[in-house]
Amino acid sequence: MATWIKIDDGFNDHPKIVGLSDLAFRVHISGLCYAGRYLTDGFVPMSIAIRLANNDMMAVVDLTQVGLWIEDVQNNGFRIHDYLAHQTSKNEVEQKRATTRERQKRYRERQKAQEKTSAESEGGDDWDNALLTPSEYRIQNTEDRIQNTEIKTKELPAPRVASAKLAVENISKRLTEARVSGINAWNLSRLVEDEWDKLHNNSDLGGCIALTAWYVSELQTRQLSSQEIGRIGQMTKRFGRIALLAIDEAASKDLTDLVSYAYRVAQNMYKEKAAQN
Repeated sequence: MATWIKIDDGFNDHPKIVGLSDLAFRVHISGLCYAGRYLTDGFVPMSIAIRLANNDMMAVVDLTQVGLWIEDVQNNGFRIHDYLAHQTSKNEVEQKRATTRERQKRYRERQKAQEKTSAESEGGDDWDNALLTPSEYRIQNTEDRIQNTEIKTKELPAPRVASAKLAVENISKRLTEARVSGINAWNLSRLVEDEWDKLHNNSDLGGCIALTAWYVSELQTRQLSSQEIGRIGQMTKRFGRIALLAIDEAASKDLTDLVSYAYRVAQNMYKEKAAQN
């Protein structure tokens, strides 16, 4: 979790700031950032001060003369005056991080429980089983996002939506043809996009949602929960093809909740596209 430093809008007009040289001003701001990033509660070691000042110690002297920095001889460094009166302490940051980790842990546990309940339940949402047929040819490379061949040991349900099932069959056929031709790698996302466009051009929104759910399931190699598939449906209805592109973007990262992250990516992509138009 990133930390932040706080500067009020009258900072540059403060009597201690007005007379500083450009270098001294930059050193002070850099010192604040250093203390915030490394949780030093306002302490700047001598070696860091020298580096921030680019070996020009007069800038540091200026800061001590106006009272912004106080020399700490015992610890061979400097302390930023009244740092804790304006900035967050190390203790506060660590407590907040611990709270965040605990909240994330509880969220992941709830997600696992929901997925287990969904997998054990019968019937339910129309998209519950709109997932993946077994593919022999894919692992996700998070660096270049090229899908290589691999025999899957876990089989996931085939889509129940007929058009999406046909799309999956077409993709599997093209992958098989690639293997027969001696091609050892294939861009799965491109195949999915091709089939998705066909469904969308036929105004088959249900097929688009089912195919997208299949693709996410393939990326994660597990059956999705109803909640996750519902989220995918929202993405597809709201953002169209951008939803699929956002999933590709999210797949380049090591995520425990790919669908939620992809939704946020889709929102940003949609806003950028709207701004361009």
